[in-house]
Amino acid sequence: MSARRPLEFAAAAALLTLTAPASLVAATAIQLTDGGPVLFRQLRLGRDRVPFILLKFRSMRDGRVTPVGAVLRELGWDELPQLVNLLRGELALIGPRPLTPEDVARLELDHPELGDRFTVRPGITGLIQVLGTRGAPFSVAVENAYAARATAAQDAQILALTVGAALLGKDRLRSIVGHFPTWKSRLLYL
Repeated sequence: MSARRPLEFAAAAALLTLTAPASLVAATAIQLTDGGPVLFRQLRLGRDRVPFILLKFRSMRDGRVTPVGAVLRELGWDELPQLVNLLRGELALIGPRPLTPEDVARLELDHPELGDRFTVRPGITGLIQVLGTRGAPFSVAVENAYAARATAAQDAQILALTVGAALLGKDRLRSIVGHFPTWKSRLLYL
């Protein structure tokens, strides 16, 4: 067990409690607007490519984002059920995006030497989740770099960006960060 794990467990327990009202609002809104299942479950690959079931609030129906889902995604609230994955030890608070087996094949990460990202637990949040991407190769490079040499200072910046995205919305945060290209470049290129 890493030194981070007890802190992440405590953070997950506290965050589950603090975000319970938001989760209740999200679950109720999903149920009232379309009556479908509240949670979306999907197979993802974790550390050392161990499969697990990722939990999210459902934001789509019939292949389209629902109106409630659009709001949940913009605020990042669709990710709140992943705190359960964090409690279980399947996710870290910060790390590379958890990928599906299909993503791994599509991105040609099925060769061990190409997947530094699998040496760490994937995260609920991370640079790509918060700041977006300029395409798959760029995302893979940023996440492999994070996995190879993450620091506490970078994690603190990513957490601050995550809180900003939850409060302001991802688009607005990305617009603000875009006004500081040097800082953004330093973050993205680790």
